[in-house]
Amino acid sequence: MRNVATKAPLGILAGAGKMPLMAAKTVRAAGRPVVAVQFAETGQKKLGRYCDQCVTLSVGHAGAMLDYFTQHGVKEILLIGKVDKQLNFADIEFDAAALTMLARLPDRQDSSLFGVIADELKSRGMRVAKQTIILADLLVPEGHLAGPTPGDKVARDIALGFEVATAVAGYDIGQAVAVKAGTVIAVEAFEHTDACVRRAGKLAGRGLTVCKVSRPKQDPRFDVPTIGPSTISTLARVGATALAVEAGAVLLLEPEKVYAAADAHAISLVGVSQS
Repeated sequence: MRNVATKAPLGILAGAGKMPLMAAKTVRAAGRPVVAVQFAETGQKKLGRYCDQCVTLSVGHAGAMLDYFTQHGVKEILLIGKVDKQLNFADIEFDAAALTMLARLPDRQDSSLFGVIADELKSRGMRVAKQTIILADLLVPEGHLAGPTPGDKVARDIALGFEVATAVAGYDIGQAVAVKAGTVIAVEAFEHTDACVRRAGKLAGRGLTVCKVSRPKQDPRFDVPTIGPSTISTLARVGATALAVEAGAVLLLEPEKVYAAADAHAISLVGVSQS
């Protein structure tokens, strides 16, 4: 793993999904200790096997989380994994630290929440790690990665998809767009990429090109976009032709499985540089 020069423990604040597991495995493989908190409400249960220390706490127990990291000498924390935006907060008991953080929220945007968390960590002598640095080896590389080489029609759809996806992401609406034959079929909104692809498949059938980008002002510490085997499975189910992803800005979960699946389903997988 690149860009990890310290052997000081890395804290992981983990939501759902496989990304926290991949992060812990990658960091430990580089010889750096991992101290993790997994959110009870997300159903994350397997992280402990990849960490030196791990505890499960409610998302409402912010004070306990901060105390846990302090006790284990953590100065840098990676926030990673999914937390359902529809989580029923009425069923969660918040401690004093969590209530104080919630009171400082200007709105309910993810960026605002993460900003409040970062400020609280800073006040306690900790900082939020950049996902794009800690997990640099998992970023999508540039170029044709798997599946058939895109033809001219797909290349034109990729160009259109990237133009539209970048504009939409700039409004913090979504980060993916589905295109077919020069027409925008679906734009990701609240539902996330896989649901957007399924919706596009119902509207236009086979032959979709899907483009996924980062936000123009993406904070590399928080919620970096991700693709993985499930993305390819969803594309295969709707008969998609291509997936074009912003190189160096999107994390690639289980790359060997992704490449193999793209080859098996004849889906062109391309990393596109925006610079």
